Amino acid sequence: MSKQFKVGLIALFSGAILYWGFNFLKGTDFFSPTNRYYVIYDNVDGLNKSNPVIINGLAVGRVSAIHLMQARENAILVELDIDEDIVLGESTQASLSNTDFLGSKGIILTIGDITKPLTPGDTLVPIVDKGLNEIIESATPVANNLNTTITRVNEILIGLKGSGEKINSTIGELEQMIIGVNGMIADNQRGIAEIVASTAVLVNNVNDKVEQLDPLLQKSNGVLDSLNNLELQRTLSGVDTVLFTLNETLQAFKESDGTLGKLINEDSMYNNINKLLIDLDKMVIHFDQYPKDFLKPLGRKNKKLKGSTTEE
Repeated sequence: MSKQFKVGLIALFSGAILYWGFNFLKGTDFFSPTNRYYVIYDNVDGLNKSNPVIINGLAVGRVSAIHLMQARENAILVELDIDEDIVLGESTQASLSNTDFLGSKGIILTIGDITKPLTPGDTLVPIVDKGLNEIIESATPVANNLNTTITRVNEILIGLKGSGEKINSTIGELEQMIIGVNGMIADNQRGIAEIVASTAVLVNNVNDKVEQLDPLLQKSNGVLDSLNNLELQRTLSGVDTVLFTLNETLQAFKESDGTLGKLINEDSMYNNINKLLIDLDKMVIHFDQYPKDFLKPLGRKNKKLKGSTTEE
C-alpha cells in the first residue's frame, strides 16, 4: 500500500468515527433498530431534529425529521424514531414540551391502552404544552395585583411611621390601667369575698324556697288533673238543652196563637188598650174638674151630668 492510500483510509475511518460519535452524542444509536411514527403540529415552537422523545423521563427515541406541509395550511410534520421494543397504544399522546428550565424542546409520550397497539407509520395525537413565556404572560395580572398590594402596604407603613409614639403611649396607659385595676382588686378582695359568700347564701335560700314550692306545684297539678276529669261533655249538653228551650220560647212569642203572640203580632189589642187609656185620661180630667160628680153619696143624676157636659 502506498502512503496516500493509508492516509485516505485513516481519514475515512476517522470521519466515520467522528460522524458516529457526533450522532451518538445527540442520542442516535445506529445499532439499535427503531420504528417510525408521525405527529402533525400547527407550530413546533423551536423543536429541532435530534431532540429527544421521552417516556416518564427516559429517552426512548429522537426526532428524525421535520417537514413543512404547505398543502395542509403550513402544518408541521414531525417524524419520530422510537426504539423497536416500545409498544404504543392507539390513544398515545405526543406532547411538545420543554425538557429543561432553559427551554430545550422535546416530545413527551403518554402511552395509551397497549391492548390496541399502533403499527409503525401511524400518527400520534398531538398536544402542545404552554411555554414558559405563556406561563409568564398568564402570571402577569397576578404580578400586577401583587405589585399594587405591595404599594398599598408600603403607603400604609409610611402613614404609620409617625404613629409609633402614640402606640407606645397607648400601650403605657393600658399598662397603667391594668396596674390600677389589679390594685383595686387587691384593696377590695375582702369585700369581693363577702359578696361571693352572700351570693352563695342567696342561692341556697332560693333553692330552699323552690323546694318548699314543690309540694304546692304538685297540688296544682292534682287540681289541674281534677279539672281535666270533670264531665265537661254533660255540662255542654245541659247548656245546649237550655238554649233549645229558649229558642222554642222565642218561637212561641213570634206565633199569633197566644196572648203574647197576639200582643206582639196584632194591633187590635194595642188599639183597645190605647182607647182605654184615652178614656181613663178623660175620666181623670173630669174627676179633677168636677169631683162632686164622684164624691156625693149618690152622685149627680145622669141627665144633669149630660147637661153640664153639654154646657161646657
